[in-house]
Amino acid sequence: MARRSRKENAAVQAAAVEVKTYKTAIYVRLSREDERKVENESVENQTEFLKDYVSKDASLELVDEYVDRHFTGTKFDRPEFMRMIEDVKSGRINCVVVKDLSRLGRNYLEAGDYIEKIFPFFGVRFIAATDGYDSLTSNPTEDGLVVPLKNLINEAYAKDISKKICTSFENQFKQGIYFATTAAYGYKKDPDDSHMVLVDEDVRDVVVRIFSEYIGGKSLARLARDLNMDGIPAPSVYWQQNDVIHKQKYTNLWEGKQIRRILQNPVYIGDVQIGKTRRCYYKGITKTIRRDDGYYVENHHEAIIDRDMFEAAQKRLQARQGVYFATRGKNDGIKNKKPDYLQGILYCGHCGNQMSMYRKTARLVNGVGHYSTYVCRRSAAYGPDDPPKNVKAEDLEEMVLMLIKQHITLYVEAKDRLKVLNCDSAALAKKAELEKKLEGAGMRRAKVEGFIRNLYEDFADGVFSENEYLDMKSGYAAELDGLESECEELKAAIQTYSVSYGGMEEMAAAFAKHVGVDELSRELVQTFIKKIVCYSKTRFEVEYAFADGLKELGDLIEKREAEIA
Repeated sequence: MARRSRKENAAVQAAAVEVKTYKTAIYVRLSREDERKVENESVENQTEFLKDYVSKDASLELVDEYVDRHFTGTKFDRPEFMRMIEDVKSGRINCVVVKDLSRLGRNYLEAGDYIEKIFPFFGVRFIAATDGYDSLTSNPTEDGLVVPLKNLINEAYAKDISKKICTSFENQFKQGIYFATTAAYGYKKDPDDSHMVLVDEDVRDVVVRIFSEYIGGKSLARLARDLNMDGIPAPSVYWQQNDVIHKQKYTNLWEGKQIRRILQNPVYIGDVQIGKTRRCYYKGITKTIRRDDGYYVENHHEAIIDRDMFEAAQKRLQARQGVYFATRGKNDGIKNKKPDYLQGILYCGHCGNQMSMYRKTARLVNGVGHYSTYVCRRSAAYGPDDPPKNVKAEDLEEMVLMLIKQHITLYVEAKDRLKVLNCDSAALAKKAELEKKLEGAGMRRAKVEGFIRNLYEDFADGVFSENEYLDMKSGYAAELDGLESECEELKAAIQTYSVSYGGMEEMAAAFAKHVGVDELSRELVQTFIKKIVCYSKTRFEVEYAFADGLKELGDLIEKREAEIA
C-alpha cells in the first residue's frame, strides 16, 4: 500500500474536523410575562423548534434538554441553567442552542460574559437560532457589535416590563385591591376571589385568646409558653398541616415575636395595609423596597377582633416599649460593652437556636457594675421543651480557652512524637524506598509522554491507521493518568516522613500561630471551634475545626509505630 503524502494526510484531517459532532444541549426559558404576552413563545413551541433545528444539522447530536419555566431572564441562578453549566464544566455538553439571545438572558453584562468568555473558555459552541448567531462561524467584526447590541436591547426590554408591572400594581393598590401569597394566621384565601380573605373558624378562638390574655396582663413570652403547653400548633406548622405552605420551618412552637406580630396586625380588625413592599428590576437583580407609606384600606374583610380590643393591645405594647426605653439611660449612659467571642458558634441543645449574650448594667453601692450571660431567648416561650441555660459568660469563655489550649497541646505532642518516629532508621529506609519508586514513576512518565508525541508523527506518515492511532493514544493516555496519580500519592507519602511534618498545611499553620496562647479572642475561637452545643450550665458538646486533621495525624503515628516495630 502506497504511503500518503503529508498534504494528503492534512486534507484527511481537515475533513475529519469538518464533520466533528457536538454534544448539544437545547436551552429553553420562559418568564411569566413572556407566557402572558406571546403564545408562540411557549416552552413546548420553543422545544419543538430547537429539536427540529438540531435534527437538521449533522454536526449536532442532542444530549439533553434544559427548561426553566417561569424564570426571569434578568437572573442567571436558574435551576436548569445551572444544571446545564455543570454539564458544560464536566464535558458532557460542548454546544448550547437557544431560540434567540433573550432566552439565554436579558442581562447585558452577564449574557455577554457567557457568550464572550465562559463558553469559549470551556470550548463550547453557542448558537442563537433565530438571531442567526453561531460562535463557530461568527464574524468577529460584525457580531462583535450586533450581539452586544441585542443583549442591550433585551435588558432595556426587561427594565421596561418591570416599570409597567410596577405601575399596574400601583394602580391596583390605589383601588384597594389586596395581594397576599398566604393569608394571615386566622384567615384563609377566598377560593372564589384571590384578593379576598375569609375567617378561618378553626383558629378564630386562638386569635381572640391572644388579644384577650395580652390585654389581661400576660407577657408575650408567657402567652407563647401557654399556647405551647396547650398543644396549639404555631402558624407555620398549622399552615403545613393544612397544605397552605410546603416549606419546612425550623421550629414548630410559638414564640413571643409571633405573638407581637399578630397583636400589631390590623388585619384582625378587618383592615389591610397594602403596597408597603415593592419589587423592582435593577442592574440584573430583583430588589425588594420597603416603604413607610402604602395604602390603608378599612373594612376590607370580616374582623375577628373589635377595634377597642385592638387599640387596647396597641396601648399596652407601646407602654411596655416606653418602659424599656425609659430604663436604658438610668446608668448615666454607661453600657456593658463586653465582646461576644462566641457569637454564631454557641447553640441551644434543645431548640437548636443560636444563643446570644445578654449584657446587663446595674447600679451598685460602689458604682456601676456589669455582668453578662449567654441565654437562649426561646426558653421563656418554650417552657419544659427548652429549659433556661443562663450560662455566665466569664465561666463559659474560661472553659473554651482551656479546651483550645488542650487542643493545641495535643497537636504539639502528636507532632513531636511523629518527628521522633520519622528519625528512626526504619522510617528513613521506607522514605528512601518511596523516593526510589517516585524516581522510577517519573522516568516512566517521561517516556510515555515521548511515546505520545512520536505517535502522531507516525500516524501522519501513514505508519498507523486512524483506529490504530486512536487505540494506542488512548492506552498511553490512560497509563499517563495513572502515573501522574501515582506520583502525586508518592509525593504526599514522602512528605509525611519529613521531620517537620505536622499534618495538613492549613492546620499546621493555625496551630503554629497560636502555640502558647493565654487569652481568648474572636480569632482564636473561629480558628479552632466550629460549634458549641449547650444543654445546661454544665453540659456542653464541642465540635473542633481540625478534628479530622488531628485524627489523621494520630492514625499516621499508629501506622509509623507499626512500621518501625
